[in-house]
Amino acid sequence: MKKEVHILITAGRGPVECGYAVHGVQRKFREFLDRNEVPFQIISQKTAADGRTTETIVFKVVSKDKILLDSWLGTIQWICKSPIRKYNKRKNWFIKALEIQLPETIETDMQALAIQSYKASGPGGQHRNKVETAIRIIHKPTGLIVTASDNKSKSQNKKAALKKLKEKLEAHTKNLQEDHAMDIWSSKIEIERGNPIKTFYGPKFIEL
Repeated sequence: MKKEVHILITAGRGPVECGYAVHGVQRKFREFLDRNEVPFQIISQKTAADGRTTETIVFKVVSKDKILLDSWLGTIQWICKSPIRKYNKRKNWFIKALEIQLPETIETDMQALAIQSYKASGPGGQHRNKVETAIRIIHKPTGLIVTASDNKSKSQNKKAALKKLKEKLEAHTKNLQEDHAMDIWSSKIEIERGNPIKTFYGPKFIEL
């Protein structure tokens, strides 16, 4: 049975070289997923303007083989001279990959909705102002509000408003997931320097 898993790869509080490590490792991780025909999607990422460093990235992976993904979870070591600090003698950089839980997608449960009809204002003549064909929907758990009044019938406006709400809830969930990922990244993640699960070498990230 296939399962949806979210994998965070992060530099934690490491120096900018760790961002280079994340950027290179996430490319290798994508190649690994493609090679094993594992569907994935990038949910969020925090990348530098030059596109060369990535402080954090979150993958949504759909796989029936959890053991396959476990081989990536833990401390990852990158052995390479600093690509930006010429005289820095340090060659070992450590990042981390871990599984995280993100907020679930919010469904449009009808019991969670307050649906109201009202008289539409604006152009349309007197008839439009007398009949309550416009629809307002309030999603009580989040407080999100949508309205629809362009159609002539109440049922059409209700359908249009429900579509708007679904789109708004999807965007709301995406924002929550990105904020959650950033909170995890900015929290005090401890990256152990010993016993790496994987080790990569050099600017081409050759796996050792």
